[in-house]
Amino acid sequence: MLTGAPLIAVFLVTMVILFVLLIKFKFSATIALVLASMILGIASGMPLTTLSNSINGGFGGTMTSLGLLLAFGGIFGLLLTESGGTEELAKAMLRKFGSKYDTLALNLTGFIISIPVFFGSAYIMLAPLLTSMAKITRKKLPVYVIALYTGLCITHSMVPPTPGPVAVAGVLDANLGFVILYGCILGIIASLLCGWLLSTPLGNRLDYTLDDDSLPENTTMDQGALLAHNPNAPSAGLIVALILFPAVLICAGAIGVLFVSEGPVYEFLSFISNGAVALFFAMLLTGFCLRKYLADKGTVMKLIDKLTDQVGNVILVVGAGGVFGQVIKDTGLADALVDIFSRYNMPVLILAFLLTLIIRASVGSATVAMLTAASIVGPGAIELGYSPVVLTMIICAASMGLSIPTDGGFWIVSRMSNLDTKQTLTCVSVPSTLSCIVLFVLAMILNSFTGILPGL
Repeated sequence: MLTGAPLIAVFLVTMVILFVLLIKFKFSATIALVLASMILGIASGMPLTTLSNSINGGFGGTMTSLGLLLAFGGIFGLLLTESGGTEELAKAMLRKFGSKYDTLALNLTGFIISIPVFFGSAYIMLAPLLTSMAKITRKKLPVYVIALYTGLCITHSMVPPTPGPVAVAGVLDANLGFVILYGCILGIIASLLCGWLLSTPLGNRLDYTLDDDSLPENTTMDQGALLAHNPNAPSAGLIVALILFPAVLICAGAIGVLFVSEGPVYEFLSFISNGAVALFFAMLLTGFCLRKYLADKGTVMKLIDKLTDQVGNVILVVGAGGVFGQVIKDTGLADALVDIFSRYNMPVLILAFLLTLIIRASVGSATVAMLTAASIVGPGAIELGYSPVVLTMIICAASMGLSIPTDGGFWIVSRMSNLDTKQTLTCVSVPSTLSCIVLFVLAMILNSFTGILPGL
């Protein structure tokens, strides 16, 4: 198999082919991703039996971690939409914040909810809300996607108890409490700059038309009448409670296990804090609570069967992204990148940032990039006297940059918000990369206060 620079060159050519297939020739994302996986595997000299195992393992591994989350979360969100609930929540948010600050509301919502809830689950839950808001305000959907996505992505990458930051803090022996504190402080600054302030100018650059005729473009309805509550739809308060239900389960379980280490209570808390389990119960509770608003669509169980077909395409595309990521991983690309970087004498913090960023873009997994960089750079950096908390911030910040088609989250946003590849690059790759740069600068400023601020 190829190693070193030749392997990196083959990967770059494969990425060009992938983008050409998706953007120029409008290939199905599933077909393009699997085809790119085969091209990369064969061109890098991977034995065909190993390649087939990587393809199967990549899809299976992705389904193990994301399959049920996507299925239950997708149905949960669609139930909220079918009942008219997400549109009522959109109306309530616009009544409360006004259309001038709707992107701020979404950005803060994403920032908060992704602390306890896995990014994919949170986006799937809230994606229908974005469409409902776009219908009412007639703003471009990408504006709302950028605002929500950035808030979700930042806390998912920076703030425990999400797995990546927890794992890095563990490897570097960083105080988890201070990682949470500084992750929130740095994160909210980056979220407001890149998610709220940039969402409108960035989203408006895209040529996007919402495929919906329920609200005419030049409606003459009074704004108050347009935003009035529909008595035949559930209240916004009920929808908020249903959305918060899985978040509360996950958060309660994640916090509870910090105080209980074994026994039936520990088992119960671990069970309910599992994202798929929490979304499963949220799906059932939503169907029960909204059953009278869904009565015209048949029984709740028949509706769930119908909605399952709609989330199937999302699951297939994300699984294909997992295939590509697994093949990249099995070619040894991460090792090739590490070997090249180790030859250059560059500052440790910059090395940690660049190494994480490139591995993240190449492999598509933020967690893999975080742990690889932390285990390579961490011991030497700590020995040189760098703050474990600052190093954790830098590695976590880099892990959210360059979210491209190698990343499963890229395809979740693409499919749940009905964006093509070019639109998704603007809505996902641009804000994620800008955010990681802002976070890196903030972390370097934080590093200058080592020994002065608490925890550093």
